[in-house]
Amino acid sequence: MRVLIVEDDDQKRADIEEFVVEYYAVDELITARSFKSGLRSIVESRPDYVFLDMTMRNFDRTLTEDGGRPHPFAGREILRQMHRAGIKTPVLVITHFDRFGEEANYMTLDELRQELSSRFSNYIGTVHYRSNVDDWKPALAELIGDSLPRRGADDIGLGG
Repeated sequence: MRVLIVEDDDQKRADIEEFVVEYYAVDELITARSFKSGLRSIVESRPDYVFLDMTMRNFDRTLTEDGGRPHPFAGREILRQMHRAGIKTPVLVITHFDRFGEEANYMTLDELRQELSSRFSNYIGTVHYRSNVDDWKPALAELIGDSLPRRGADDIGLGG
C-alpha cells in the first residue's frame, strides 16, 4: 500500500508519519510539502491513500524561497482537482485549524467538513490535530478504520 502525506508543517508531518508507520502496514510512504508538490505527487505516484493538510503554502519552502502565502483552502483545491481528473483515492484531512479563510470566505471546521462530505465522494473525514494533545490519534484511527491494513489488531490500543 502506497500512502501520501501532504503537509507543510515539519513537526505535524513527522507526527503523522510516525503514527502511520508504527500502526499501519504501509509499503511506501511518500511526503509532499505544499499544494503544488502534493497535487503533483497524487497525479504522478497514484497513492492508495492520502493524508491531506487543508491550509498550506503553494510551493515547497527552501533556503531561498518562502513557499508563497499560505492558501487557506489548498486541501479543498486538491480534492477538487482530483475530482476533475477522476482520481478516487481516499483522502483524510488533518488540520491544525478550526477556522478557515478570511471575512467573506470564512468557514468553521464543521462547515468545511459538511462541504467536503457533500462535494467529494473520496473524502473520508477531518481530524483536528493539536501537537500538545494526542486526542488526534484515536480520531485518526477511527476514521481510517479498515481502509489501511494494521500492523496488529491491538497495537494502537484504540480498540480493534
